[in-house]
Amino acid sequence: MDENLPAHVELLAELAGHDDRAWHVAWNPARPILASCSADKTVRLYNYDVAEPSEGSTQPAVTFSHTTTIPTGHTKTVRAIAWSPSGRSLATASFDSNIGIWEQEGGEGEEPRVDAEWECMSLLEGHETECKSVAYSSAGNLLASCSRDKTVWVWEVHPDADFECMGVLMEHSQDVKCVAWHPTEEILASASYDDTIKLYIDDPSEDWYCFATLTGHESTVWSLAFSPDGRFLASGSDDTTVRIWERVQEHKWECVAVLGGHERSVYSVSWGRGKSSEEGALGWLASTGGDGMVVVRQMSVIPPATLGGKSTIAHKVIARVSSAHGVSDVNSVVWCPRKGLENIFATAGDEGLVKVWRVVTS
Repeated sequence: MDENLPAHVELLAELAGHDDRAWHVAWNPARPILASCSADKTVRLYNYDVAEPSEGSTQPAVTFSHTTTIPTGHTKTVRAIAWSPSGRSLATASFDSNIGIWEQEGGEGEEPRVDAEWECMSLLEGHETECKSVAYSSAGNLLASCSRDKTVWVWEVHPDADFECMGVLMEHSQDVKCVAWHPTEEILASASYDDTIKLYIDDPSEDWYCFATLTGHESTVWSLAFSPDGRFLASGSDDTTVRIWERVQEHKWECVAVLGGHERSVYSVSWGRGKSSEEGALGWLASTGGDGMVVVRQMSVIPPATLGGKSTIAHKVIARVSSAHGVSDVNSVVWCPRKGLENIFATAGDEGLVKVWRVVTS
């Protein structure tokens, strides 16, 4: 921990149980559940309880308990997971090239029991090789997936876990590492081994198409995260930097900041609302990767003087965790979306552990 920074990070929970590297974590947006996936082909689900602060603390007490392990049936690593906005469906992306869609047993319209079994409702096939990432759109009507086969697929979500492929996007020249949806609009972003970021929209008269290619990273782009207000996009790269891209016109995005601070590849970025109430506050951006460090930045914006001009991004490191997973790489960092818990994030590491942390400002 760096004592000169305005906040410190405390470890809330260390969740063991995976038998191989933990790749990804995902917070359920509607229920108190944290999911993790691993090279051991399983998904582990943890429930958490929030209680009044203990004596001498201003922070709520948060405790985690393992509720179930889903033996997914995937024949290879589960690389990424994503919850639907309703919190009722979980998608798993696997190196076996398939995507699983999971739901809990229970009556229509009923809140499932915590201990109800998770069933595979659908298996989405089509990718030719390893699936690397999966993401639901903000409305939950679309699912995106990407693969080492250089493609991005857009699926339409129908009732009864039925999915229809709406487009196969072949814009990248290499392995596609990550897909991410804009928080309010149907804009899809993808990041690739070809060092670029592609942005896509649906053309009402035709199909999904790429409307912008963002270049500037000097190596693989591993991770993407839109700002909570959707005006900005963060990207983490093998070139050890995080870049911030701004939407300067409807279909035009430009790089407005290049953030250092990491010594090795940046594998994961997550942009949460944070606890800042300053004017122009954009939330908190967390980044992590091959150096085992988690860096938390407070992001804010100085509006442009003219419409269509670039904004000035202000960013300051407010907290840092060195060796978050010991000597292991950290593969994923994700902020909790739940109101009141916006200063909590989870990480997944190569040693198989999932850890939950809280940023405490002075």
